[in-house]
Amino acid sequence: MASERHEEEQAEKAFTISDKRLFTKEGSRRPAAAESPHEAPAAPPPPPPRRAAPRAEEPPRPRPEPGAGPHRELPPADLATLVNMLATNAMVFLGQIPAPGSQQYLRNLPQAQHMIDLLMVLREKTRGNLSREEDQMLQDLLPQLQMAYVSVSRQVG
Repeated sequence: MASERHEEEQAEKAFTISDKRLFTKEGSRRPAAAESPHEAPAAPPPPPPRRAAPRAEEPPRPRPEPGAGPHRELPPADLATLVNMLATNAMVFLGQIPAPGSQQYLRNLPQAQHMIDLLMVLREKTRGNLSREEDQMLQDLLPQLQMAYVSVSRQVG
């Protein structure tokens, strides 16, 4: 008798699984299922927030552009600027000049080598497409950076 009662209790505690997805596996919309008496009806979603209309007496404020700050004159976007940026980074990582902002001298030889390698790739990939001045700049700069790298790496040991 106890086992029959235990089975009845288990049957009462059993749960059912109902699929609440809106679409079938094939992608068609499921028909609306009747809610079970155990479930509370779902509350409708709240309405989207409304934006207040601007007042007539207030003129709309212009929005600042992203990244807007103090206006600084930027250098031209050309090959010389790119080469100078990479060369400056190489010199910072060689400890030849202080790091911008911190004014501390750094020494990171793998980073310096990477900057020099990038300049070499740039020279190789632009061969035949450079002006005489751009080509001369790379021809003068790369050996100087390579010699500085060798000198610093010998000091480090």
